[in-house]
Amino acid sequence: MIFAILKPSMVITEVEKVFISVAHERKHEAYVFIAKNINFEKKQIKGITLENNEIVEKYFDFPDVVQNRLAVKAEDVENYLKLADMIPFTNNRIGDKEFIYNKIKNIESLKKYLIEVLKLESFELLIDKIKQHGKVICKPSASNQGKGIYSIIKKDQYYIVKSLESESILDVDGLKGFYKEKFIKGYTISPFIKSETNLGQTTVFRMHLTRGEKGKWQMIKFFPYVNLNHKIDITNGMLGALITTRENLFLEQYYSDSYKIIQNELKSLFREFTKEFQKLYRWRLDGIGLDLGITQEGSIYIYEVNVGAGIGFMAYPVACSQVSYYEWLAINAKKPFINNFLPINLRKSNTLTARL
Repeated sequence: MIFAILKPSMVITEVEKVFISVAHERKHEAYVFIAKNINFEKKQIKGITLENNEIVEKYFDFPDVVQNRLAVKAEDVENYLKLADMIPFTNNRIGDKEFIYNKIKNIESLKKYLIEVLKLESFELLIDKIKQHGKVICKPSASNQGKGIYSIIKKDQYYIVKSLESESILDVDGLKGFYKEKFIKGYTISPFIKSETNLGQTTVFRMHLTRGEKGKWQMIKFFPYVNLNHKIDITNGMLGALITTRENLFLEQYYSDSYKIIQNELKSLFREFTKEFQKLYRWRLDGIGLDLGITQEGSIYIYEVNVGAGIGFMAYPVACSQVSYYEWLAINAKKPFINNFLPINLRKSNTLTARL
């Protein structure tokens, strides 16, 4: 079989090297290519691969499965759509935070994992939610690595506003000015969930899910990011937080009163989420990263649902699952292939949208 990675640049990353090596180990061809290098007449693609651990450029036959990296240039849309009519693509968009929240809130078995998410449409709403919950978190509709996220709590007559980079103490007029500057559009507001260790360190947990053999979902890894700075409310592994992969030991030590409850709830969340979330979409999902908050009492909350989630140290087990899944997909995918990989700004017509 032939598996290919479609991306905006002819560069092989370390993660892609692992995927290609695993594919070669299973006696498959694998390569990286860009959209403009597709020759539809000859059904050939100029791509790059590894040979004897060296990067080489050559011509390949059309692949059986395309691993799509989700970054699409406007000038490449036609080639993307034309190829996607012929070959199954992996990795599809699922919508922004608000869209996903509105989808999941109607699933009975997942409701208990949800945090209320509202559009931050007015300063009055911000003040009301701070009064109601004591502490809130405000997020941009689209964000990554914790950027642009703020926690707000009222203390006496002042408001403490924190981000990953800064902390401000504002009166009500100062907060109103901050709202107009930062939150005037594209933000959501939620109650702040106290996800932290028994030592008071802020935590965020990642559950990485990938389809594998026979198209079945697998939990590749569950692990925490731990912020060692007690003054910061927001945790992100890319910005200085500690990552530990000894998750069971971590839970026993730092969630000592509830770790058994948490372990059972995680199994339930994995089972229910992979079964029910896929039902919300006409196109097949195959890789998801769940960002979770976990309280000391053992309650689990879904912060974010991500596709195309970072792999990092999980590159090898993810690649093994992906190759097994692609082997199954190449045989079992049936036309017409349904996809949703184009970003919204590139969906320019009703005809185009209908094909997604």
